[in-house]
Amino acid sequence: MSTLSDRAAGISGAHSDGRTPVSIAVRVSFADDGIHFQAPDWPSEKVWAYATLSPNAPLKARARDVLLRSADHEHETLFLSGEGLGRTLLEKAPALGPVRQRLAWALPGFAAVGAVAVLAAGVHLSGWSPSQTVARHLPQNAREQMGIATVQSMAGRYRVCETPQSRAALDRLTTRLVKAAGKDPLKVKVRVVDWGLVNAFAAPGGQILLTRGLLATAQSPDEVAGVLAHELGHALELHPETSIVRLAGLSAAGQLIFAGSSGAVSNLGLLVTEIQYTRVAEHEADAHAVRILKGAQISAKGFADFFKRMDSPDERSVFNNAAVRTHPLTTERIAFVNSQPSYPATPALTIEDWLALQSACAPLDPKTAKTIADATEALAKTPDDIEQLKRRAEAYGRIGRHQQALADWDKAVSLKPGEAAFHIARGGTLDSLRRHEDALKAYEDALRITPNHTGAMNRHALSNRSLKRYDEALKEFDALIAANPKVTAAHYNRGLVLLDLKRTEDARASFDNAIALDKTYAAAYTHRGLIHEGAQRTELAVADFRAALASQSKLESTAWAHKTARERLAKLGVPEKS
Repeated sequence: MSTLSDRAAGISGAHSDGRTPVSIAVRVSFADDGIHFQAPDWPSEKVWAYATLSPNAPLKARARDVLLRSADHEHETLFLSGEGLGRTLLEKAPALGPVRQRLAWALPGFAAVGAVAVLAAGVHLSGWSPSQTVARHLPQNAREQMGIATVQSMAGRYRVCETPQSRAALDRLTTRLVKAAGKDPLKVKVRVVDWGLVNAFAAPGGQILLTRGLLATAQSPDEVAGVLAHELGHALELHPETSIVRLAGLSAAGQLIFAGSSGAVSNLGLLVTEIQYTRVAEHEADAHAVRILKGAQISAKGFADFFKRMDSPDERSVFNNAAVRTHPLTTERIAFVNSQPSYPATPALTIEDWLALQSACAPLDPKTAKTIADATEALAKTPDDIEQLKRRAEAYGRIGRHQQALADWDKAVSLKPGEAAFHIARGGTLDSLRRHEDALKAYEDALRITPNHTGAMNRHALSNRSLKRYDEALKEFDALIAANPKVTAAHYNRGLVLLDLKRTEDARASFDNAIALDKTYAAAYTHRGLIHEGAQRTELAVADFRAALASQSKLESTAWAHKTARERLAKLGVPEKS
């Protein structure tokens, strides 16, 4: 039997599924067979075996945090932090460290190292930063190779997102900001990667990555421009190179300056995830950002708004991740940006370019793009146009940009708080963001406006199901059916809750009722077929699977119903048609 480590006390964790930008807080314990962790609303704990783990960078005994991946759980990450973490985890999984074993340099000679040591000593005596001075002496090709290794180490598993339109839009924004930076030449390469994490980071050699999560969360191109200007500030100050020199030490710097060792460069990429910029470095980057934005005539308000929202209680979990430790969000930094005097400004991108950039990882269909563009243009002229807010929110919701949809629903509700439909739509968006407790409150607001509203009652019960409050959800569906027995979705959803409670035959009866009300309800047929199959009523199961496939229902659940029915018929060795 696995025994839990008593040294897991004080270790906090955050799990990300890799599909959404939000990390979920989890309880963590170390056992003989691996790391055990569980969120409050999970039915059971997860276990990641030590042998499957890989860290964001080789683990040091003194490390207080680490970002882990498991070979058995692609795309997922687990961020751990706490006093004594490195020492505790290395006792269980020594293969995760240390850094020195991962950076086994082939030293080019003591002369090179000695020369760098003399250089560093000289600048130290003069009061300058030795690491930054050494970084400034790195050849450009070495910086670029470091940048490539860094990007590969941090984001190599994520594809680069690019369409001709998004590339052109990003190039226009980058050119506008670089020109305003005032340093000629400032060579940068900015790319978007298909990563749900909300972040951007600068790598050596002027390489800057923006994530899909950042673009999905930003509510305007000015917000992205502010973040990008901040990363340009890091590039101008050579903060990535400086931090790597400081972490790697003089031996590696000697190879880079005097020997151009490609081996050293490739290994240095592992170090970037250990970078934690100093308070001074962050303020330097912020100062460059506001200067660049002013020079480009882009409002700094978007920059402040983005970080203010990320620092709110609702969004802070997005930043509960090692990869964003370089961006400590403080009231002081936000106040600094807000304190800048106003100046004439124009949007960072046109509406068309903004939509193209946001669609880099998933291009929009022309109809949806036009809907969003038209609504955005109308709202630029009349910000309180409720109908346009509604149109755009619905379009955002259809393409999965729930954070942006929520912003529009929030404003619609503030403008017309007595409209129950707006509260319900807002609740649905919150459910999509897995903020089920907030969704419950939104549905309750709708029910205060319109008691016994069928849609609000149904969704409220579904939110309780998402929170695994099955008994409460069942009571709510029973009440809804008692008030209106012809609500097909209520019978179907009640069946799902009964399946959660392992009451399969009762669930079958609910699916019977749903089908009686809607003969085309494909998902109800498939669920009922699965119950029949589990009870070895094969003929009835086959009939239901075939009925599901015959249905042309437009419900979202139909795609799942068709796929599952085909799989089960193939498993049973039965043709899809009799």
